[in-house]
Amino acid sequence: MRTWRAAVLTCIAAGIAAPAAAQRVELTPFVGYRVGGEIGKSGEQAALEVKESGAWGVSLGVKVSEEGELEALFARQDTRLASAGFFTSQPRFDLAVEVYQFAGNYLFGEEKARFRPYISAGFGATRLVPEPPQLESETRFSASFGAGVKAYLGAHFGLRAEVRGFFTVFDSDSAALCDSFGGCVVRTSGSEMTQVEARVGVILRF
Repeated sequence: MRTWRAAVLTCIAAGIAAPAAAQRVELTPFVGYRVGGEIGKSGEQAALEVKESGAWGVSLGVKVSEEGELEALFARQDTRLASAGFFTSQPRFDLAVEVYQFAGNYLFGEEKARFRPYISAGFGATRLVPEPPQLESETRFSASFGAGVKAYLGAHFGLRAEVRGFFTVFDSDSAALCDSFGGCVVRTSGSEMTQVEARVGVILRF
């Protein structure tokens, strides 16, 4: 029994004392602030504005090489959809913008460095979830590009700061946020919704 306990304690101590480079999985919950986003511009129809607001989410990354990392990302913004225009913006209804993506990160610097800047590119889907229950949610293809820095404070803990741009694609002559009777809030003639998010998070390494 004592031998078994000693072995377990030895393994735990080794894990705590392991160098940062030995940790290959990172879980990072984060909070941020997202700005930008217009949808629904079609001919004479004015665009609708996605109001800037706070955002939150989580990412799970797996190191695949000294410089490379694959990452799954979820981010959500709780905001409002409003008519666009300077000094004339009128709220329409609450809207949640959810992003689901897979990304690849390229990290600069040595593997054991305490600070590692990086760049990132990802793709996946953006889901628009309107508050009115009669309106259907919409899922569209999206891509993202980001840059940031990771600061490792130990083998299992660190901080992360990042700026990421999201680009959501709308098809030509398409409609979105429609009800069951065929009425649609948004009609587009080929456009994209561009948003930028600044975020900070806590890195948990395994």
